[in-house]
This record gives sequence, C-alpha cells and structure tokens, in this order.
Amino acid sequence: MLDNLQEQFIEKLSEKYGHWERSTSRFGSTNFGEISADLCISASQFSKLISGTATEGMYTRSLRNVDRLIREESLALALDQALIDHQNTEIGQTKFRARLRLHPVFWYLGIFFFLAVLSIILFRWGAVKALFSFPKPEVENRQHPLAIFFDQAFDAPFDSPYLKVSEIQDYCPCSAYEGRWSLAQEYKLPLPGTGKPGVYYQAKSGDVRLKCAKSDTLTAPKGRVLNGYEYLINEIWVDTEQTPLSPRFFNKAEKTFTAEFEEMDFSEEPQFKKVATIHSFFVDKFIINDDYIVRIGEPCGRYAEDINEGLVAEYEIDLKYILEDVLGDLVKTNCAPMPNLYCDPNTLQAGASVISFDCLYTIQSENLGLGGGYPYTKGFLLEQQAYSDNLLCVCDRVD
Repeated sequence: MLDNLQEQFIEKLSEKYGHWERSTSRFGSTNFGEISADLCISASQFSKLISGTATEGMYTRSLRNVDRLIREESLALALDQALIDHQNTEIGQTKFRARLRLHPVFWYLGIFFFLAVLSIILFRWGAVKALFSFPKPEVENRQHPLAIFFDQAFDAPFDSPYLKVSEIQDYCPCSAYEGRWSLAQEYKLPLPGTGKPGVYYQAKSGDVRLKCAKSDTLTAPKGRVLNGYEYLINEIWVDTEQTPLSPRFFNKAEKTFTAEFEEMDFSEEPQFKKVATIHSFFVDKFIINDDYIVRIGEPCGRYAEDINEGLVAEYEIDLKYILEDVLGDLVKTNCAPMPNLYCDPNTLQAGASVISFDCLYTIQSENLGLGGGYPYTKGFLLEQQAYSDNLLCVCDRVD
C-alpha cells in the first residue's frame, strides 16, 4: 500500500515540476527544499515521502496538496489567457472607435464590455484565492530567533558561534554535532486545564542550533558538552466531544497510548478544534559520553497566538495556567539518557542521524488521574553540520 502511495507521490511531483533527477535531488529544475516549502512540510517529512518511510496519512495529505498546486497553476494560466484576450479586445475596440470617429454609443458599449470582462476576472480570481487560501504551517514562515547569528554566509562580516576550523579536533566529539537540527517527529500529550478531558498538546516543529560549550569543563571533559538553542512551535487542541482519555486513547494497564491516538491527525478529525499556537524557546545542555547522551532543557519563555477565543470560552480552557504551570511541568519531565549511537562522530550524517530521548511526562497535582506518567519521545534530526570533514577523536567504548 505504502509503495503504491510513494509511486503516486513521485508521479504527481513529476507531473507538477518535471522529471525526477535523482543525481541532483531535483524534479525538473526545482530542488527538494523548494518543493517541501510549496507543500507546507519540513525537509525531513519530504525525505520520508521520497524514501517511502512516511505514513499513509502523510502521503494522503501531500498528494492532496500537489493536486491543489496543479489545479492552481491551471487556473492561473487560464486567468493569464483571459487578461491577454481582454487586452487584445481593447486594442481592437480602440481601432474600431477610431474608424467610427468615436461615436458615443460605442463608448457605452466598450465600457459595458470592459466591466463585464472585469467582473468575470475578479470572480474567477476570488474563487482561486478562496480555493487555495489554506494556511501554511508556522514552521515555514518563522525563522529561528538566533538565525542571524548562526546562519550567515561564510564570507559575511560576522563572527560565527561555531568552532573555528583550528579548534575542531580539540573539541571532538562535540564539534561533529554543531549545526542545525529539527524536531524528528511530532508527538501528542493530554493536558489538564479544564477539569474535564479533551485538551491536548501537540509538538509540531523544532528549529535547533547546537554548538560546543568551550568553557563548561566542570560538567564533563572538554569536547563533551553541547549548548542547544531550541525554538519550538506547538499547538493546543480540544476534543469537542470531550472523550475520556482511557480506554480509547490510553491503555492504563500498559501505560501506553493506543494505536488510534498515535496515528491520529487532529487536523483531519472533525471533533478536534485548534485552540492556539504556542511558541517556546529553550536552552539545552547535551552531555556526550561514549555510552550515552544526556539532555537537560531549561525554558526561556513561551507565548500563545492565533487564539480561538470562542473555544477558550466554550470549553473553559485556562491558557495562562497551561502556559505557566502545565507546560512548565512538561519541561521537568523525566527523560532517560539515550544510548550513544554515534560514539564515532564521523558516522553522523545530515538528513539521517537522530538523537532521541524517551521521556515520561507527569503532572504534579492531578496527573489526569494516572498514577505514573505519559510516555513520549523527543528526537532531534540533524539537518546541517557546521563541520562534516574527518574527525580524529577515538571512541573508547567496548561493545
């Protein structure tokens, strides 16, 4: 089934952009980054769609978006042709009026015809805008707050936070981790805030910059500590049917979310409505040992926007309480160290390597009636390394 969806996806992209040039990662003259922006998805999601590792829901949504782009292009061409036809008509009318010495009746006929054509164009253009005015995810429109400090061109007049080439080997292995990372996968969690079931948190995207800590040698030896600057975009959703969490969405005996909940896309379920978008910033510390990697996160503030005040009032959702207390608890969750899969830092690869932490989210006072916690996984996908040449430090782990 997924193989068939992958083939359909590649065929649709070829129809829209041109033949798939595998050697240059392009469809026609359009690169993968431009296509993922058109489809309102992240580069990592696009890679999954191309490689065949995406979910059925991801393929369905992306195929629908490609179809929309194709229809939009077709309608835009029709609109351009209508404008050309209209201009040719006006030129012909001008010559005709000149031949007839601009008799007033022809002025009236010309004005009537122009208004009629203009009405048709405006109507069609309004229909096009209405059809394709679906909002892009915030991740496509928002830049990391520190991007201007990290991401300028190599020859720009700025001082990069990353290590200088002369320092790379001295700060191995953390020098291999320096660069841009993203949230590896979305995750969902239930939230208190109404005294009733049905409020959920969904982590949508993360834009992260990691750099070696040059002065922190008390925590771990030189080259073993990373500082992270994490910009997150998340959402708050409400289940309008206020379905009890267990047993439909959570198995209390096994303390795991059900397959239905894991696979659910809130945006495609009529009973779920988006309440707000949450923007958060964290400062992270990663400690790299040969056997494991530890992450410690500290929040630096969050705020809500795009708030649906009607839903807030109807379901008595206390957003301030959620922002200050509930999500404040979330960052204090118990996350286990991850086994270090990259003891040899030269095995890190952009677009493929993930550092992932299994966490248990508990809410101090009520915990939604569960004795224990809610499991989730927070992973970071390496998007671009600041330095990707050979590193000389040796992995001392004995497997």
